[in-house]
Amino acid sequence: MAFKAAILISLIVSSMLVIAPHVYAKITCEQATALLTPCIVYGVFGGVVPPACCYGVKKSIELANTTEDRRLKCQCVKDGAANIPGLNYTRVNELPAICGTTSPYIVSPKTDCSKYASIS
Repeated sequence: MAFKAAILISLIVSSMLVIAPHVYAKITCEQATALLTPCIVYGVFGGVVPPACCYGVKKSIELANTTEDRRLKCQCVKDGAANIPGLNYTRVNELPAICGTTSPYIVSPKTDCSKYASIS
């Protein structure tokens, strides 16, 4: 009986170690990508900012409320932007203001995402 209890406790503790790092994360790269995908057309061609883009900008900023999340989102956005041919970084960086919010960083190939710890 004690052996079964020890195995059960070991499984529970092991599960907690695997799950724990993800419990505090509010945003993943996949979520940020999904939220910001509606902004790509504006970032490349300009024109009218789609409402789904503003929703995504605001929601991604809301979800990235820890240092780790902001840095992860920054790196994800930076890497994703680098893979979009014809992306206009000026337009991309105008989006938070157009959408009525602010971003703690500028999207650029040179952005050092490790420096972003707080929302400005």
